[in-house]
Amino acid sequence: MLTSVEYIRQSVETNLFFLRIMKEHIIFAASALTLKDEGLVPKLTELKERFEGLLEETILLARGTVDPKTISAGDIVTQYTYKAELKTMEYTGLAINTEITLQEIRLLNYPGRGRKHSLEHSVDMLNDRIIALLEAAVKSQKEILQKVLDCKMFTHIYPMLLDHVIREAGEYLQQLQLLQKREDIGDEPGQKAVQLAFWNDIMGEHAKFVRGMFDPAEAELIRVANGFSEQFDELTAVAVEAYQNPEKLPRIIRESLNATTDIRNFKEQGTEGIVDCKIRSVILPLLADHVLREANHYLQQLKMYK
Repeated sequence: MLTSVEYIRQSVETNLFFLRIMKEHIIFAASALTLKDEGLVPKLTELKERFEGLLEETILLARGTVDPKTISAGDIVTQYTYKAELKTMEYTGLAINTEITLQEIRLLNYPGRGRKHSLEHSVDMLNDRIIALLEAAVKSQKEILQKVLDCKMFTHIYPMLLDHVIREAGEYLQQLQLLQKREDIGDEPGQKAVQLAFWNDIMGEHAKFVRGMFDPAEAELIRVANGFSEQFDELTAVAVEAYQNPEKLPRIIRESLNATTDIRNFKEQGTEGIVDCKIRSVILPLLADHVLREANHYLQQLKMYK
């Protein structure tokens, strides 16, 4: 059972990371629509704005409750995020609340322990509202994916990527549901194995879809991405085995940490190249920064496990 302090901290940190991820999923979906389905943009824009509103509330709660080291870990915001948002707006015409990014950067200047009163009730209510919005977002995303699979709709992103974002939303929803029961996230060996399998699979899928989004002229980047795809497929399989064989956990944690460090460095180089228009691809700058932040997030988790 989590203490009030731990419940608040874990909730706020989880929401800081995932709310940005969720609102960016909506941006990617909207940017991939054809003219035929542009009527979906207002609905998706409303979802995005609701996620942005909840993220702004979370940032207010984070002031004085979250250690600045957490903000500087690179999973909340990176040195590329603001510029990536500006370039993505320029390319797509979609509105993005860049003030949120500046607010998150300013969190670095707040002390980690400054609150004098309990925020448990406020966090509890916020989590409940996020859960309700997540359920609505997942329903909307599943409808789009099903139409694509039934060949009733075309988008400029892979069906695998649509399924990918749905599973990430499901992971976020599950974590919030655990927190609302005051249960710790992924502390037992079995839970660790499940998290390792989930995130190794996510890293492998990142490699797969960016491999297919690089321009064919970027042969070396495609080759490297393909290598990461194969490596994380293997790590995912071993993590699944570790659920029944906990003695394999130290090995899979060590190997996942090394592989994730490598793909994180690859993603950072890719993000810098895409933001600065030095890499040929059909990857939105914000998508490049997005997958970089997810690698940073997984790295922090792996370091805690180690």
